[in-house]
Amino acid sequence: MKRNLALILPAGLLLIGAFVFFPSCSGPKSKPATTNLLVITIDTMRADRLGCYGDRLAKTPALDALAAGGILFENCYSPVPLTLPAHCSIFTGRWPIAHGVRDNVQYKLAGEELTLAEKLKSAGYDTAALVAAYVLNRKFGLDQGFDLYDDTLAYGEKSGNIDAEIPADRVYAKFKDWLGRKRDKPFFLWVHFYDAHKPYAPPPAFLQAAAGDGYRGEVAYVDSYIGRIVADLKDRNLLDNTAIVVTGDHGEGFGEHGEKGHGIFCYDESLKVPLIFSDPILLKKPARLRQRASLVDIMPTALKLLGVGPAENSQGISLTAALAGKEETARRPIYLESMYGRDMNNWAPLTGLISDHFKYISLPQAELYDLQADPEEKANLFLKNSSLARQMDRDLAEFISAHSAGRPEGARPPMKAEDKEKLSALGYISGFAAGGRTGTDPKIGIGYQNRYSELVAALDRGEIDRVETEALRLRAETAPLKLPFAYTMLNYVYEKRRQGDKLEANLRLACKIFGDNPAQALAFQGQLLEFYFARNDFNAAEQLAAEMLRFDPEMTRALEILGQIGEKRQDWPGALNWYLKAGKTEPGNAALAKKVIKMLLKTGDKQAALAESESLLKTEGGASDTDLIYTAAMLAFDGGNGARSEALMLRLTEIQPTAQRWFDYALVLGNNGKYTEAIAAMEKALAASPNDLDVERRQAAAKALQAWKARGR
Repeated sequence: MKRNLALILPAGLLLIGAFVFFPSCSGPKSKPATTNLLVITIDTMRADRLGCYGDRLAKTPALDALAAGGILFENCYSPVPLTLPAHCSIFTGRWPIAHGVRDNVQYKLAGEELTLAEKLKSAGYDTAALVAAYVLNRKFGLDQGFDLYDDTLAYGEKSGNIDAEIPADRVYAKFKDWLGRKRDKPFFLWVHFYDAHKPYAPPPAFLQAAAGDGYRGEVAYVDSYIGRIVADLKDRNLLDNTAIVVTGDHGEGFGEHGEKGHGIFCYDESLKVPLIFSDPILLKKPARLRQRASLVDIMPTALKLLGVGPAENSQGISLTAALAGKEETARRPIYLESMYGRDMNNWAPLTGLISDHFKYISLPQAELYDLQADPEEKANLFLKNSSLARQMDRDLAEFISAHSAGRPEGARPPMKAEDKEKLSALGYISGFAAGGRTGTDPKIGIGYQNRYSELVAALDRGEIDRVETEALRLRAETAPLKLPFAYTMLNYVYEKRRQGDKLEANLRLACKIFGDNPAQALAFQGQLLEFYFARNDFNAAEQLAAEMLRFDPEMTRALEILGQIGEKRQDWPGALNWYLKAGKTEPGNAALAKKVIKMLLKTGDKQAALAESESLLKTEGGASDTDLIYTAAMLAFDGGNGARSEALMLRLTEIQPTAQRWFDYALVLGNNGKYTEAIAAMEKALAASPNDLDVERRQAAAKALQAWKARGR
């Protein structure tokens, strides 16, 4: 919920490296033999909404200062407008076609992929990641190489909630905690902010300063905490020894091409992101560079700067020459893609290439833009310049063939005819002879998505009858296209009307219709699973959950529901087994941890329950969870650890100074033989309103007081 970024080099080599990379630096200060690395990624951060990128309305002094003292790349592109695959490209230096993560949630970075964290950890760095959104949960594979991967979100967050996130203040709290525990070693720290993502809901002061622009307000809010991070590093004398890289994972559309958000299209508003390198010692000559860069360039650049190369399988290039003032003259091609439409809506997949100053987008209705003459991408030159479009289409096919197998840069065998045929069939090439291509062009599909958004708004206004009629018409109209919008809309209608039979029928139909698309099928199966569980149809729920787990054994919510079914049947060992499996997929999920504790108590394993409780108490939310504290106190007392029980009960009175809490604390003090303290605590309990303690407890309190006073004499 909202609200609530040098060097492992011997000292002698360091200065040599500085002059090699930064010949224009005059008289650099002495720099330590090792340099830390801080990578800050700002989710949904389009470059042109920062002051340093020309936005006069932006309130981004911290980022503007980093840019003013560092190197800013004016033309940095994300290869994909989606969080997880973009971050996988940042930290592997590889295109999505190589690392294989093409969308959020239903993909996982393979263990054999080499990450920046793994390279730096092997070089002796402490590695830590502080992330702010569920889509970057460790279960999706980006935790590789990190000593600490803090993906905890809101305490008690529902498992499998892909919309779960935390705001910048919580991310900063994670940073302060990490900084307080930092060891005396070089570090690589990745800090991820998610605030600029929808919904835009900055704190009121930032919204007001942005004149009501929620997106700019969110960006300003993040900037304020980036400023605090930089200040804290300076206060700890770490800033001069830390190279900082700031970037975005993708941008955001504000309707320029019909999309309000991101994920569908690959126009510049969704792909152009900031890229800033800052090092107060090495980068003494600030610069703004026009050289085109990509997120895949960050890993090889960082490794070369730190002297920890090479990045064996990286497909990006090191930008160190550009940082030294030697910009490239021959522009390499930049790959781009979005599989969101294919995976979620059965639309045609989108791939593309930027070469020189032209962008080619491969779709059934292909697109060609002159980014130099037409930076807003309004004039499609596909028909007017078909010869160039044909050549870029061939170049795109060859690029995909050369890079998708994960071969090292340079291994580019000529594309075989059968390979081209396969890629065309998969929809990767818009081929001028793509007669067999299937799928709706996203430019057409966006119209259906916008109709869906309009129906959601109408439903919120209470226009249920009209929405049902429109959704039924839309379902029939789009049947050949196999679009999910109408089915989802009808689900909302039947939920509001509590028409269970119609809801079940629509969900079952959707599961059948979209059975050949895993992402869509799982989405509808998940809704059907929730429906069966809520209706206490446990046999159907178990069968469907098992089917889903065969496809994805780490589907947390399916595992959790199986645990809940076990609870309903009072099968405590069975429920515990499912909750433990669910907890392994989301180890930072407090709600699952509490379910495990509950089942451990049900099975009589109090020692294990206490250990789990103590572990959860160390988390930010657990430290103030009164139910958890009480359970741990009782378990400690039952295990003979009166001192621990007493300390926990005292914490309870500080959080909730009620008659009941003072009563419980007094009993523990009395049992520990601390009669004077017990008497004082019980008198506080009795001094409260009579209704705060029932008659039985007040009588027990009186007897306890009498006994303690007698023993205390």
